[in-house]
Amino acid sequence: MKEEIKILIVDDISMNVEMLKNIIESRDYTALCALSVREAVNIFEKELPSLILSDLSMPEIDGLSFCQMVKSNPKTKEIPFIFISILDTAKEKESAFRAGAADFISKPFDPTEVIMRVDNHLNFYRMKREMADYNHMMHQLVEKQQKQLEAEQTRILSIVIRMMERLDGNMGRHLKNVGGNCRILSQSLQLLPKYEAVITDKFTETIEAAAELCSIESLLQRFAGNTGMQGGKDGEQAKQSVSFLKEIAEDGKKSRLLTMASNIASCRSAHWDGTGNPDLKGENIPLEARIMALAEDFSMQTGETEEENPAKKVQRMNEQSGLLYDPDIVKVFDKVWQHMAVF
Repeated sequence: MKEEIKILIVDDISMNVEMLKNIIESRDYTALCALSVREAVNIFEKELPSLILSDLSMPEIDGLSFCQMVKSNPKTKEIPFIFISILDTAKEKESAFRAGAADFISKPFDPTEVIMRVDNHLNFYRMKREMADYNHMMHQLVEKQQKQLEAEQTRILSIVIRMMERLDGNMGRHLKNVGGNCRILSQSLQLLPKYEAVITDKFTETIEAAAELCSIESLLQRFAGNTGMQGGKDGEQAKQSVSFLKEIAEDGKKSRLLTMASNIASCRSAHWDGTGNPDLKGENIPLEARIMALAEDFSMQTGETEEENPAKKVQRMNEQSGLLYDPDIVKVFDKVWQHMAVF
């Protein structure tokens, strides 16, 4: 079925409107006619045209004001706007184009010129819409593939955690604890105005899995040490871990999970005051790494001595606010730590 193309004609002189209407309908376009901007606005409320032909000089609301209204509205700003006016000075044309007009036709107008310019701008408008539709479709396709990739990565991660649980029940429990603690902290931070635009639902989902992924390597190092396996020095192992995560993050291209895991691994030694890594301090440390620092330390440290009251450990961690940890995150941590898991 052929698309109906509607052209809005706006002119306070009815004869001009009628002439343009005849020209437009000769091309099998539908003409929407208005003798004032107010009438044109009423038409807009019912249906949107594919193109606008408007006089420049009109009483009450002139064509420039009308064009600015159209271009300031997200729903109509892409509609081609062509001025038709008896005024043909460079200043008038400059004002028209600055207002957002796509073209300018001088009166008295030639029917052939009107048709050619209208057709050209309609074709360009159609191409822009088709390109926008195509980009939207490709964006949806990429998003779908991204979700499928991340779902598969998360599924594989859950299998690894189950394997860890079989290997050592404490390992598997620790992985879940760290991931869950990161999720609780990020969800709580999401309520602060400072982070509401940064920490999305997707962020909280991803950091939980990324934290678990980063914790696997460190736990394997501990397991290697406990079983007498050769693991190398701690510093070398840490570098190898970062290098490995960066490598798989690059393989995963735009994988949120792998990129976040790589960021966390790269910044593990960074402290808020810069003592851990002179190149990273304060808010220059990725947010996911700052959250992970507190969540992992809480999970690990509260399990160092079974008799220790977790509240005492929380107090000692508070003493590191502004030193090891982001003060904002510590404030949130103080409110939610009782809901967080320990090793």
